[in-house]
Amino acid sequence: MLMAFVLLSYSACSAEDFYRAEGGPSIFVTSVTSSLETGKVGSVFIEIENRGQITGLEEKSAPTTDDEKMLALLEGELEMEGSEAIGVEAKLSSRDERLEVLSRSQLAGSLSAGERLKMPMEFSVRAEESASAGIYQMVLEVSYERQEDVHVQGNPLYPEIYFQRAPTKETIFLEIPVMTGPRLEVAEVKGSLSPGRSSDLELVVENSGDVPAREVQARLLFHPPFNKTSQELSLGDIEPGKKAAAKFPLEVDREADPGEYALVCQIQYRSGEGAEERREDLAALVEVKSPTGLRTILIFPVVAILLTLLYLGGVGKRLKLPRIRRKKW
Repeated sequence: MLMAFVLLSYSACSAEDFYRAEGGPSIFVTSVTSSLETGKVGSVFIEIENRGQITGLEEKSAPTTDDEKMLALLEGELEMEGSEAIGVEAKLSSRDERLEVLSRSQLAGSLSAGERLKMPMEFSVRAEESASAGIYQMVLEVSYERQEDVHVQGNPLYPEIYFQRAPTKETIFLEIPVMTGPRLEVAEVKGSLSPGRSSDLELVVENSGDVPAREVQARLLFHPPFNKTSQELSLGDIEPGKKAAAKFPLEVDREADPGEYALVCQIQYRSGEGAEERREDLAALVEVKSPTGLRTILIFPVVAILLTLLYLGGVGKRLKLPRIRRKKW
C-alpha cells in the first residue's frame, strides 16, 4: 500500500519541483436578488460559483531517475487539483453613501471547480430616505487561498509532499436595484356624514409605489364624535398605480359639531412575495355636515308648527274673547 506523509507549508522548500499548474480558481456571481426599498432595511442575496480550472502543466525541471519520474507523476496529479478555492470569504460594500451595508463578511467554506454555494449569502443593507429608486453599484470582494505549487521529495513509496498556498482576492462589481416599495395612501373619501346619523364611509386606498402591496387589510381607529365598533376589511392585493375601496359603517354623535375631523385608517400588508408583514397608519380627513335634504324638510315644519302652537297658546291667554249671551225665552 502506498502511504504518503503530507506537510502543509506556505514557504518554498528544498523539495523537488517538476511542474507548475496553469490556471486556478475563479469566482463568478451566478445570481443576485434584493429587497431594498427607500427608507428601509432590506436584504441582498448573492450566489457564487467556482468556475476555475487547471488548463495544463508547465514543466519546471525534467525528472532523470526512476524515483524522480514517480515523484514527478505524483506531483503532476496533485497540481491538477489546484482549482479549489479554500476558505472563501465575501465582503459587500457600497460606493454610494446612501446605501449602508450592515452585515459583516460572510464565510462560504471551500469551493471545488464547478461547485456553487448550497445557500446564497445574505447581506443586510439600509437604503436611506434620500436614496431614490434606481440601480446602485456595489462591490463584492471575495478572498480565499489557492494552491500555488506542490513540492515532493523522498522515497516515492513514502513521499513527503509540501503544498504551497497563496492568498487571492477577486473584486466583482454588482448592480443592485432599489425600489420605492409599496406607497399606500388614502386617495379619496366618499360618504355623507351628519350628526345623529349612521351611514357608510368609503375610503379609496391607492398604491403609488412600484411594488405590489399583498394581502392588504384595513380598519378604522374610532374616536369621538364617531361611534362604531372597529372591524377589519380585506382589500386583497393592490398593484402599483391601482386602487381599492373599503366601506366602513360609521355613526356620528348627535351632539357633534359640523366640520372636518381626522380619522386614522390602519393598514396591514406584505411588500411583494413572501415579505414580512408591515403596518402603517394612514390619515383620512372627513367632513361632518349639517342636516340637509329630506331630514331638514321634515324637521323644520315640525318645529314651525310647535312654535306656532306655543305662540297661539300664549296669545289665547292674554286675549279676552266676548262672551255669547243666550236669550231667555
